Amino acid sequence: MHVTSFLSLFALQACIGWAINIQVDLIKRSVEQNATLYAYGGTYSAWSIAFGRDDGLLYITENPTSHPANLIPVTWDLAAITDECWIANATFANGTRAGSMFIESQVGNAVGVFNFTRVADFNGTVTGFGLFASQLVYNNNTKLQAQFWAKPTSVVDTYALMWNYDGVVEDGSFPVVVKAAETNYS
Repeated sequence: MHVTSFLSLFALQACIGWAINIQVDLIKRSVEQNATLYAYGGTYSAWSIAFGRDDGLLYITENPTSHPANLIPVTWDLAAITDECWIANATFANGTRAGSMFIESQVGNAVGVFNFTRVADFNGTVTGFGLFASQLVYNNNTKLQAQFWAKPTSVVDTYALMWNYDGVVEDGSFPVVVKAAETNYS
């Protein structure tokens, strides 16, 4: 009888542990709303990703609220990799929607914001941006990719956020990891 009780208790603890692990797993990959994107790489740590008012592209900079390159901070609503929608939507501080993240192949694969939401699922092909834990990744329908890199611009300590399809990094550029965190503008 003691063995049966022990096995029953052990099974109950295993089930509770399994249920807790599932809940923790779902929390790790939850949707993030009103988040700030930060780039990590090179000698720069946790620099903000800001919107370029002149061209709609995204830039990495230490301080996007006071900047000579005409940048403005944006917050993001980001899908989790478990969602069907792989759209990353940006919003300006005044609440106006900026648009959705995309890779601009005509500008050397610069990452930018398109002024309306693109369909993420087209004829069974799913592409777009989402979160794997706190890291931003791209779904290429078959695999998750994180091929962001920072390319120097003519403004000191400002880098264009680029997507590296071919694995070749230009001189002065470096790979970055893009992560989401709760927005804390004061």
